Amino acid sequence: MILRKTKFLNKNNIKMNRLEHYWGKYYPQFVVTSYWLLGLTNNFAYVIMLSAAHDILSDHNSNSTDLPKHNSTNRFDCNELSTGAILLADILPGIAIKLVAPFFVHKIKYWKRVVVVILTNSASFLLVSLTPSNLKPLIFLGVMAASFSSSFGEITFLSLSTLYIRTLSITGWASGTGAAGLIGSFGYAALTSLGLSPSSTILLMLFIPVLMALSYIALPTVDFARSRIYSELDTDSEERDKDQTESENNAGSINNGSLKDKFKLLPPLLKFMIPLFLVYFAEYFINQGLFELLYFKNSFIKEHKLQYRWYNVMYQLAVFVSRSSIKWIKIKFLPIFPILQIINIFVFLSHIYLDYFPSIWIVFLLIFWEGLLGGGCYVNAFNQISIEIPKNVREFSIAVASIADSFGIALAGFTAIPVHNSICSFGNK
Repeated sequence: MILRKTKFLNKNNIKMNRLEHYWGKYYPQFVVTSYWLLGLTNNFAYVIMLSAAHDILSDHNSNSTDLPKHNSTNRFDCNELSTGAILLADILPGIAIKLVAPFFVHKIKYWKRVVVVILTNSASFLLVSLTPSNLKPLIFLGVMAASFSSSFGEITFLSLSTLYIRTLSITGWASGTGAAGLIGSFGYAALTSLGLSPSSTILLMLFIPVLMALSYIALPTVDFARSRIYSELDTDSEERDKDQTESENNAGSINNGSLKDKFKLLPPLLKFMIPLFLVYFAEYFINQGLFELLYFKNSFIKEHKLQYRWYNVMYQLAVFVSRSSIKWIKIKFLPIFPILQIINIFVFLSHIYLDYFPSIWIVFLLIFWEGLLGGGCYVNAFNQISIEIPKNVREFSIAVASIADSFGIALAGFTAIPVHNSICSFGNK
């Protein structure tokens, strides 16, 4: 028995030594790629649920690939329930975990947190894809599992990113989360357009939690990261060594502080959190409150559901572009993002009531612009936090700041439902 255990441990040591050899040789590539994949897989379920919102609210488990007839009595071809309901199920559990996690999550080892993220991620795909369409509460539970997984994963991986070089981890994460939106929305739209049923398409996504596990395994360990010398990656190696020493001396100090000490850290974060809150409120109000009301009957994309799916693809493409741009474009004046995004709300609302856009292509361009603003605010806000906030409180600060966008999204969901009902009533006149 002891001999078998020794052989097993020796095999594990050989595998770890092999990994460390490659980590040492290709360290920047491993960190960037792992974080890109972690960002992709963490946000994938969340994106799929929003992309499938129109289908989830209808008979999404039907084996038929034919889309239902339009609501001919309503100008906007309205669903009975706004997709804002899916948005709420996809964000409220995340808000709950983001509110409480920063105060206790540091007591849980990172690998245990990742296991929770992977399990809830898997559960979300299984529940939504396999549950009969008449059991809506169970389907909504699956959407809520996706919300929990994405939010807990965001807190976990963003906090972990502070232990690596910012230009590697944050850049990879931001680009990966943007790619999740693009690949998820495009994949869902393409597969369902090719004839695969929504439930089968969602079930296919079970490879995502497996990819997340592999990505985390490939990420260099924290101990390995701390043991490295980064002189070739920084312009000032002495400053880097000093910074790393301070980080190690102060690591965990805020986690051991009192609740009062932690609340004192909130005021400096407001200049990041308020723009995040406003820009996410505006863009998700548009996405989940107004997208499904932007219906062009004579478009080259005939079906309403298909138009909704491709709106999401265009939005996610823009988010991917903007979140991947931080290496080349940095914007410090964050308020510009919510100002422009709120203007977008009025542009979309005016078209819905006045119907003055001559082509769906104008909507596609406006949605692309909307996505650029949302992704740009996200990546610039967290990049500035990682620069301006002291290292010993940065991990906690990033976890707290991530609450802001969730509150904005939740308010958008609550607002979208009555606005949807009001506009649909107007369309019946």
